[in-house]
Amino acid sequence: EERHEQSDTGTETPGGVNEVVSKWRMKDRMKTTSVALILCLNIGVDPPDVLKISPCARMQCWINPLAMQAQKALDCIGKALQAQYERWQPRAKYRLQLDPTVEDVKKLCASCRRNAKNERVLLHYNGHGVPRPTVNGEVWVFNKSYTQYIPLSVYDLQAWVGKPAIYVFDCSGAGVVVNTFLQLAQHGNLGTPQHG
Repeated sequence: EERHEQSDTGTETPGGVNEVVSKWRMKDRMKTTSVALILCLNIGVDPPDVLKISPCARMQCWINPLAMQAQKALDCIGKALQAQYERWQPRAKYRLQLDPTVEDVKKLCASCRRNAKNERVLLHYNGHGVPRPTVNGEVWVFNKSYTQYIPLSVYDLQAWVGKPAIYVFDCSGAGVVVNTFLQLAQHGNLGTPQHG
């Protein structure tokens, strides 16, 4: 990144004080007005590519999902995650999707972008109940009957969310998703809606 490769240069202000101005830093402040929280936990079912040994970490948002019924645990974890974000950004509009389908995620992203207008959207994806992201840049959601894992392309996700946006991918192997975003940016496809 440019901020790591270049040193900051001082500029003289009218008062004579030397201030550091960074080229990579945003000039105007931007609000995060819309937050999408997507939790794919499928509590009680371990993903096929994850071998969990005993003991292992299972807590989500400081809640043990196995200490209560699966649906109640999912609801409590979703509310706890939202409360954590609300401490950071209390005025944002929050939307929560628990164990969603591709269509649910698409509607959520469109709604968040519509509400945010030209401001920033934050999308938090928790995929600790689904397989790891694929090398093709796909994360996983569910089919309507929760019998299959359905891949969701990061390209589609970022096209639905639009820009500006911040993404948090809380899942095993999240670095694969970051690499996909970097490849999309290099090819000029980041933030370009998909047509068809």
